[in-house]
Amino acid sequence: MKFERVDPVAAADEASFVLREAWSPPTLHYTAGYLRWQFGFPGPSPQAVLARKGREPAGFIGVAPRRFRFRGATSEGYVLSFVSVRPKFQGQGLASRLYTELLAGLRETPLPIAVFVEARSAPAQRVLFKAVAAVGLELKQLTACRNHGYLPRASAAPPRAVAAPASAVQDVLAVMATCSGERVLWSAPDAAHLEHALRDPRPRRLLLVEEAGQAVGAAVVFLSEIATARGIDRVATLGALFLPEPTADRLAAVMRGASEAFGGKATTPTVSAPNLAIVPEDQLRPAGVRATAATFDAFVIQPKGGPWLDAETTNLEVV
Repeated sequence: MKFERVDPVAAADEASFVLREAWSPPTLHYTAGYLRWQFGFPGPSPQAVLARKGREPAGFIGVAPRRFRFRGATSEGYVLSFVSVRPKFQGQGLASRLYTELLAGLRETPLPIAVFVEARSAPAQRVLFKAVAAVGLELKQLTACRNHGYLPRASAAPPRAVAAPASAVQDVLAVMATCSGERVLWSAPDAAHLEHALRDPRPRRLLLVEEAGQAVGAAVVFLSEIATARGIDRVATLGALFLPEPTADRLAAVMRGASEAFGGKATTPTVSAPNLAIVPEDQLRPAGVRATAATFDAFVIQPKGGPWLDAETTNLEVV
């Protein structure tokens, strides 16, 4: 087995092949175009490792550039994802090798890395923990990201807050700049990042939340493509939520705005919200959202003593 560091944009076709074979439906629809977009964000160069048996791709892992803010300091960094091994090559320790090869190549950079791992997958978490320790980095677990669903109801009273498509990127950036929770690792896109985000091959929108004429929040929503045994389902999904002062009304406004954002293109009326970790638990049910079985554990990886290791939660989009 050969492990090769590759440009993930150039290797998107092979990566797509591995991912689509590795994960059984229902799962994200990992097209090559989607992967090129994910790895094409402005910032540090994306990194990836491809495992091959001869000329045949066997496994893949990559990190995509993102921007973050913690305690007022903005940093470029990465989100680690797309860990996959084709079924015929599973059970040979490839996932562990992929993690170790990738993280070893990132060890000398001070850039922080965020990663999400399925909470129910203890073996996957052990592989991550061992790889982080093997390359001499440090890992901090953040608040778990439990998926929630929202089903709009005609009988529900309209919330005092209203979410509408943002007319200008600058309006959304202004709201993001007011997010200041001391223990929150905030997603901190700039104008270039938001403009790239809107080039998602799936429909994607920015929402601005207003209450009493004031901007009080923002959100990124998109139409997720889920590969199922029947074909492709399209689900309105909350990507990243920016509520400097969360309330049930403001969250309800975001969820309602997401349900209306795609003009009937969704194949289900339910809105999916993979990460509501910045919202207090007692605001979730009053906002009309209900927990589902899916949960991702969130982690930060940094050199020992890195500043992000004090973070407790993140609003980063689960990737």
